[in-house]
Amino acid sequence: SILDRSTVLITGASSGLGAEFARQLAPRVRCLILAARRHDRLEALAHEVGREGLIVHTLVLDLADEAGTEHFL
Repeated sequence: SILDRSTVLITGASSGLGAEFARQLAPRVRCLILAARRHDRLEALAHEVGREGLIVHTLVLDLADEAGTEHFL
């Protein structure tokens, strides 16, 4: 598949479509980067989708807040 060994960034990953994208993509990719405002939900989702061989990073940030994203640029 085109996604094999890919790294995928999912914004809004703590709920709704973002969380569902993470669940659907986790078995197909090598690395997931999950970004959202809610740390507790991100960590729960990372634990839920985790599997051997999958790298999961979580980023707690609000992409609508320019000041909050400056250190990532």
